[in-house]
Amino acid sequence: MEKCVDVLVVGAGLQGLVAAKTYLDCEPSVDLLILDSNSSVGGVWATENIYPGLRSNNLLGTYEYTDFPMRAAGLGLKEDEHMPGDSIHEYFRRYAETFDLMRRIRFKSIVRSAEQEDPGWRLQVVELGESSSHASVQTAPRPSTIRCRKIIVATGVNSVPNAINIAGSADFDRPLIPFASMGRSASEILSSPFINNVTITGGSKSAFDAVYMFASAGKRVDWVIRPAGHGATYMGPAYIYLGPFKTWLESLPDLRPLTWFSPCLWGDFDGFTSIRRLLHNTRWGRATVDAFWWAVGAALIRQTGLNASEELTVLKPDESVFWYGAGLGALNYPSNFHDFLKDGTVRVRRNDIKHLERDTIVFRDGQSLKTDALICVTGWEWRGSIAFLSPEMHAELGLPSARYTPSQRAQWDALDRRADAEILQRFPRLATRPTKDFNREDLLVAQPGLRTRKGTLIDDENNGYDDSEAQPMKQQHTPWRLWRGMVPPGQACGGERNLVFLGVVSNVHAALRCEISSLWAYAWLNKRLDEPAKALSSGSDESDIYYETALLSRFGHWRYPYGYGARFPDFVFDSVPYFDLLVQDLGLNHWRKGWGWVGEVFGGSYGQRDYRGLVTEWLRKEEGRKGKGKVD
Repeated sequence: MEKCVDVLVVGAGLQGLVAAKTYLDCEPSVDLLILDSNSSVGGVWATENIYPGLRSNNLLGTYEYTDFPMRAAGLGLKEDEHMPGDSIHEYFRRYAETFDLMRRIRFKSIVRSAEQEDPGWRLQVVELGESSSHASVQTAPRPSTIRCRKIIVATGVNSVPNAINIAGSADFDRPLIPFASMGRSASEILSSPFINNVTITGGSKSAFDAVYMFASAGKRVDWVIRPAGHGATYMGPAYIYLGPFKTWLESLPDLRPLTWFSPCLWGDFDGFTSIRRLLHNTRWGRATVDAFWWAVGAALIRQTGLNASEELTVLKPDESVFWYGAGLGALNYPSNFHDFLKDGTVRVRRNDIKHLERDTIVFRDGQSLKTDALICVTGWEWRGSIAFLSPEMHAELGLPSARYTPSQRAQWDALDRRADAEILQRFPRLATRPTKDFNREDLLVAQPGLRTRKGTLIDDENNGYDDSEAQPMKQQHTPWRLWRGMVPPGQACGGERNLVFLGVVSNVHAALRCEISSLWAYAWLNKRLDEPAKALSSGSDESDIYYETALLSRFGHWRYPYGYGARFPDFVFDSVPYFDLLVQDLGLNHWRKGWGWVGEVFGGSYGQRDYRGLVTEWLRKEEGRKGKGKVD
């Protein structure tokens, strides 16, 4: 079966839905199709991915589209409430129905590969079998081909769970489950009378959720946080006190004056260059910045009580909050999470797992632990799920890869060294980053790629390889290398504009980022950006796209070592300046508070209200230019 469309959007979650709607707002007659591997909308909030007790980190009003407020969606949500997962799914479903997107979505469809042709792309798709309502059987998966002129990949970096790769997994006769399967597995584990002791690995917000889920259900929980990993992430209440001021924690990164305290590669686009240079290029300025971040971290630790009890100190993050990315979490639970550690329901171990034996976990220091189930919070397959052919294109497309040619690797190595020198010259504080190497692959996660057999390296990145003697080995993939965090650098340098990756950027203002980047992507794909090559570096040529891309990639490596900045753009206090950059690319006013600099400094946090109507504003501007003969 073959289908041809103008635009294909891969993903029907937060990013994919608004990318499709924005494209249709700008070009209503376009033939657009959305593919999603789930059976419902929402991405990570799809019905099959929601586990008991799942809630958002966000309070009502910040995780929503600007033209479809949750308050008006009839979901019965309350102010100052962390939104339940099923309510967020229902919000996405109503959004898709309201804007007539449902008829354009093909669910349970997985894009296996994409190959460039003239014009556009040819994609190999597998449509998963549907369960029969009259029999306990499934129809077989069906392969199909889709041809399109443009692709918007909107699967982000949280769509495919990492596989588990712990030695002895095959001999472990207890449930061994990746946390991404909790939507399908949690109820069975919670209700089982044979599962009383549960072990959970990981220190992320998802690990906190898993611990609370099982501990609150009466299970005894052993929580394993590897000393070789990131440790426990920063968790905080919805509101904290900074000095005498009660502050909505989620809004802190939205206050423009507070964004100045983060050394930011694109920070000068906010229009406050002089202040930023005083803070990051003078000794007293850097001391002020350090004091600010110390105060934020100390307030979080003090007000969550981690210093008040010996049982809780093990959850203190390993480093200053300055070095963490968007993986910060909220203590959004109905009862006090820490009570389970105090009463012994939850026991925390800082240890590395060596291997598994039947019902036992063996640690590297020789200790062992019997368990009834092991839940591994191993994260997501950040390298992407679509095989772009051929692999020689990966460097031009900016894809994570272990298949660079020697000349491609040499080119990027040279660009990275040049970028490192500039970043450390502009931001000396980053030279003191923690030295723990998080670029290596996770030893608990199965890796595609190179395998060994009798001393021979075997390439297995795109083809299955089944041999009982073959063992996966560690390998280093390149990071995502996308211009502006969205565009393949080869296409940004004058190639065919037919591919963007949306959702690779990770920040704490996801809904706003998705909307702004969707409009930016439409403008770029259709050659309607005003100034599409504004330089991030005063020392680079505006056409030096590859160097700009290297700067963005290496900045994440230096700025957020306790996030995922070395793999893809991941940031917190740098979101508003990033929006400034994209909005200026679109030729619109990035100061959106009114009253000039006074409004920017004293106008409060940025939020949905400040970007409401952005698409209409841009379309009116484009109509005005067309009327003046400035648009083809």
